[in-house]
Amino acid sequence: MMSRFLSVFFVLAVLAGCKSSERTKEETPLDIDEQVKGVEDRELYWYQRGVDATRAIWAKCRLSDDVALLADGKGGDAPSFGFSTQVFSLLLDNVSTFWRKDLAAEAVAAYFGDFSSVYPDRSANGRNDEVLKWAIVCVRASRTTGDQRYLDEARNLYDSLWLNQVDNALGGGMWHRSDEKTSKSASANFCAVVAALGLYHATQDVKYLLQGRKLYKWTAERMFDPATGAVREGLSVDGIRSDAESAENVGVFIGASIRLYRATGSTIYLVNAKKAADRLIGSSSSVRCAGSIAEGLSNGVAMRYLSELARRPGCEKYRDYILANARSAWTSRRLSDGLNGPDWTKPPLGGETVDPQYAVSAAILYMSASRACR
Repeated sequence: MMSRFLSVFFVLAVLAGCKSSERTKEETPLDIDEQVKGVEDRELYWYQRGVDATRAIWAKCRLSDDVALLADGKGGDAPSFGFSTQVFSLLLDNVSTFWRKDLAAEAVAAYFGDFSSVYPDRSANGRNDEVLKWAIVCVRASRTTGDQRYLDEARNLYDSLWLNQVDNALGGGMWHRSDEKTSKSASANFCAVVAALGLYHATQDVKYLLQGRKLYKWTAERMFDPATGAVREGLSVDGIRSDAESAENVGVFIGASIRLYRATGSTIYLVNAKKAADRLIGSSSSVRCAGSIAEGLSNGVAMRYLSELARRPGCEKYRDYILANARSAWTSRRLSDGLNGPDWTKPPLGGETVDPQYAVSAAILYMSASRACR
């Protein structure tokens, strides 16, 4: 375990050969528009910001010296399944683009091993959306490293959920929980679409495309309002719809729509993604990590998927929105340790304990800004 952790920490410290910013503790961030020229330079600038944020998190919040997971400070309790999945996504953000493939594979294997020791039976998680998010990140891990075992893990988890959690109740769709079938949620179903399309891309097995289209159609008809762009929470077993909205559900809907557009060429998916994105960026000037921890992670996930849409021609307003949030967050990190708190418009106080989930969400934001400029 110690050797696995040291390998992760070493490659995080090296950070693909990128020199760490020597001004992290006292810098005034660059004015992107005036001092950084060109799309590639902006991509690299925000990638470095994401790298710096990730290193600060690892140094401050890792669970222990021999486990490369995060908690509320060293020696804390094991992190939640969902949060650990988001940290894996952040690790992949760091290693996917600029790292040597052998170092990336070593870091991914180390984190996967530590996660497996904490959660040996991923299928036992009652929340189907969390299991699917893990499957999604495993598809990414396989694509990054070329290691088949991550793809096998994703396929086994998804196939089991499709077999056991999709039925004709309420006309179709996947249940939100495997241990109590009381609702079918946007989160579970759109995560299933993203997972299915990832597996289709990796395997070229058309069943995953057909399943993804089927789940998308059922869920969009019931939980997406094309007139307003709203993505609703879900349906109860008696057919009552919850009209609650969350940034995460919007983000996953955008991700599902983009993947189906790429796979089929049908423009309705791209139109849907833009409508949902317009509602997201129009709802407030910022989706900063204000409020609950769940809201903080939700906003980070939304930025991740929005960045995919932001790269498309004619979608510059989404990139500008992400960059505005990223600039706000970067200038609002705590300079003493490099961590962001629950608000992307002001730094946490000097003695304030920062929950790592907030800091991770901000780091995901920086990496999303990098992708948006790609």
